[in-house]
Amino acid sequence: MPTINGLDVKREIADKRPKSINGVVAVLSGFARSCLSLERRGGGGLRLCLDCQTEFVREYIAKLMNEAFGADAMDGDRNALVYDDCERLLSELKITDDNGDFIDGIPDAFCRSSHYARGVFLGCGSMSAPQAEGVRSQKSVGYHLEFSFNSDSLADGFAELLGGYGIEAHKSTRAEKNVIYVKDSESVSDCLALIGADKAVLRLNEAVAALAVKRDVVRRMNCEIANMARTVNAAVGITDAIALIDKKRGLASLNKKLYEAATARLDDADASLSEIAERLGISKSGLKHRFDKIIEIAGSIDGEKPDTEGQ
Repeated sequence: MPTINGLDVKREIADKRPKSINGVVAVLSGFARSCLSLERRGGGGLRLCLDCQTEFVREYIAKLMNEAFGADAMDGDRNALVYDDCERLLSELKITDDNGDFIDGIPDAFCRSSHYARGVFLGCGSMSAPQAEGVRSQKSVGYHLEFSFNSDSLADGFAELLGGYGIEAHKSTRAEKNVIYVKDSESVSDCLALIGADKAVLRLNEAVAALAVKRDVVRRMNCEIANMARTVNAAVGITDAIALIDKKRGLASLNKKLYEAATARLDDADASLSEIAERLGISKSGLKHRFDKIIEIAGSIDGEKPDTEGQ
């Protein structure tokens, strides 16, 4: 069965360049807002630090930063980008306003931007894949995509952004982080489509279809096993009743119809009710009625009616 995880999604996103400069800025703003930190320079100014986590994301963001703002990162950690021109970049990314204060939540320019959502996933998104083993209900097999924010207002704003595209999002708190997540296959698929991960959508849909087929096979097998168990229980019950009558009174004490039913059961202990009924040329309900009568007779002999569960 096809599998997919968060790194696969990020690699697919990093293979795409937004078609417009506004799209580039939106991706960069969403990314930076979800994973930035500030550090003090020796001269008192600030440096902008972006935690890229992986090398391929670092290369992608560095390229877009240079393309959009002519910004070159300083030498530093191989999975982080550090920029000296912090104040200008924060303003260009619409993370701070004209006064240099941080904007609360998502800027108005990006509150309906799929590119911004793409950048946020690169910065703080993750996804757990459906598992091939252990067929369970669709909601319990691991369809889960989430975004982890430091800011409560940013988390709420992002939930509203997803809601604007008809994607139902949920919120929780984990390790002092504000987590926005979607948890069923349809919502996850819609969210992947929103951020431009088309290949991931196809693979996820394949996984959903494969699990649906497997669940159906298991369901059918369980039904067959249950039917077999009922057949066995019924056969055991009637066989015990026939044996008791034979021991106490003899089968010849039964009338012709009951005798035929009893001997047919003894001749083939593994046969189903339908098979015996067909052999005798009677209906299944007719045979069941005869077996019920035999069990009733055995019960009167034994002083206690045997368990007829499964009949």
